[in-house]
Amino acid sequence: MKTPSSFVATTVFLAVCSANVTAADWTITDLGSAQNVMTMAINDNGWIILNNKILTPSAGGYTTTPLLNTLGNANNFGLYDINNSNTVVGVDRSSGPEQAFVWSSGTRTNLPQVPNWAGYTFSKAAAINNSGQVIGNTGDGAAIWTPSAAGGYTINSLDKWSTGTAINDAGVGLMAFTYTTGYSTAAGSTTYIPERAGFRPSGTAINNSNTVAGNAFYEAGGYSWNQTFVWQGANVSVLPVSATGANWQANTGTVWAINEKDQIVGTGSYGAYDGRAVMWTNNASGWNEIDLNTLSFSGASFGKLTEARDINEQGQILGVGDYLDQSTNGWSQHIYLLTAPVPEPETYAMLLAE
Repeated sequence: MKTPSSFVATTVFLAVCSANVTAADWTITDLGSAQNVMTMAINDNGWIILNNKILTPSAGGYTTTPLLNTLGNANNFGLYDINNSNTVVGVDRSSGPEQAFVWSSGTRTNLPQVPNWAGYTFSKAAAINNSGQVIGNTGDGAAIWTPSAAGGYTINSLDKWSTGTAINDAGVGLMAFTYTTGYSTAAGSTTYIPERAGFRPSGTAINNSNTVAGNAFYEAGGYSWNQTFVWQGANVSVLPVSATGANWQANTGTVWAINEKDQIVGTGSYGAYDGRAVMWTNNASGWNEIDLNTLSFSGASFGKLTEARDINEQGQILGVGDYLDQSTNGWSQHIYLLTAPVPEPETYAMLLAE
């Protein structure tokens, strides 16, 4: 966790970068083909998960550790999140019903399950916080697994018929329902998002201030679209997406992640077949949209950045973009890591004084 003054300094610096960048401002790293990569995340140590692989930063690149299912392969198996202790959560579907697990330092621990109303037993993990608490689903709804002193996990069930999507470091679990979204610690009542006509929200990310970001199926004037939003206390705000396509609805896209600086990343839909990686930042005038393709960066041969899937507290952004293979002169989708510049000491001191 950084101090509040560091939060402000970094946010201001990113806003400056977006308006005044040079060729050496940002660095982009190629992490390989995005083909069949369904899950990805990055922690504050720079460790990355891609499907069934853990990428650990090492001299000159990354060391890759593949994890396998109970049958010894990667089929029907995936990793979903990683915390700052480098503990990973995933789901193994290879030997029957879904089995959520935690992996740490070479050891896999299956999370306990409870049956649902029909007697079917399964578990799914979605996210893990820095205390090792896991949110996902088992039984009839979302659940939080908490490490116990005995070395196992206890289950706290959340609301029935909910889907657990994210959890912050205070143990507040975010849930999505058919028509709404809310959060709870399981020790008290659920806080639901304020209702809006024609608005069916699904929260996908929550930070330690209980700021929730997500997507909402929105209907108005006989039309419907996927609207990006952020929820803070009693306020629900649209995350702007300045659509440029003819007759294309604005503020349409997908939200993936939020950090403690209220930096949100996702994909903005700017027109037909025109999805772009976006970061939203909060300032005195409201939420600011930054198309990551407007930033200048050096490094790997990426063209259009189409998705921003996760962001850590260092401002590193993990996503998907169009990559040019220099040997074949062909384009394909690859995973990228976009790293923000570090301000010079004089600049950083000036920003801290703001």
